[in-house]
Amino acid sequence: MSKQATSQAETPDLPPSYDEAATTSASPNLANETLEPIILVVSGQTIHAETASTAPLYHLDRGIESLTLATSKVTLERVERAVRTNPANEPSLRNHRRHIFDLEQPWKSPYHPLPSSCPRLFARAVSKRALGHVGLKKPRLPRTGPLKALPVDVAGKGNDLGAPGFVKDARPLFELRKKDRRWEWADGDGHAVAVEDDGEGTHRLIVTAPLLRETLDALVALWCCRMWEWSADKAEGLPQGMEGVRRRLRQGKAAGATGLSGWIL
Repeated sequence: MSKQATSQAETPDLPPSYDEAATTSASPNLANETLEPIILVVSGQTIHAETASTAPLYHLDRGIESLTLATSKVTLERVERAVRTNPANEPSLRNHRRHIFDLEQPWKSPYHPLPSSCPRLFARAVSKRALGHVGLKKPRLPRTGPLKALPVDVAGKGNDLGAPGFVKDARPLFELRKKDRRWEWADGDGHAVAVEDDGEGTHRLIVTAPLLRETLDALVALWCCRMWEWSADKAEGLPQGMEGVRRRLRQGKAAGATGLSGWIL
């Protein structure tokens, strides 16, 4: 066997990096591309790979790390890059933002708290290339089970409020558990796919498994929803632990609620 043939046989068939895949945006099967693991970092209104001098991979119309619940909607765009040639046949790289999700707070009434069947925040798909409307459902009691990423019915047919609600008996897209002080994401089959790593003033999502592009987009959208909720709760100074539970019980009783949602975990 020739040296060239041996080299080709030993080359692993790895999925493309996010940068490589984002540059091939003309592909008709863009949403079906599998991307290799990556570390994502939030910086203001952009999300980029941790590697130095990298271009933004996602763009938000607001800084997600400093939002409160006074905001109703945040736009999430994926940054795609396409190679174009000028009249002199010289290639150049151009960025294009594709609107994929709106992150929404669907309900603001303090007098009618959301039931556990409705998300406090969720990602509304606005692109055919997105996986669908999805939100994180919390357990009825804190620390009794994982958070589950479930499809959301934006028509609100499953509750009396008419608010967007989780699709009943749907299979989770992801499950989220806290382990060793860090939040770990697993897919619907229980396989680990990502870990949140929050430092002093920094938020990182360490994607540990190859994912379809549309799956990674949904994961990023849900991660952004979590940062938004974390920022809002921090701004409101909500107490943690059992005192937080007692306060929410008092709030719910005063509003005539029979259930609880929006636990601080």
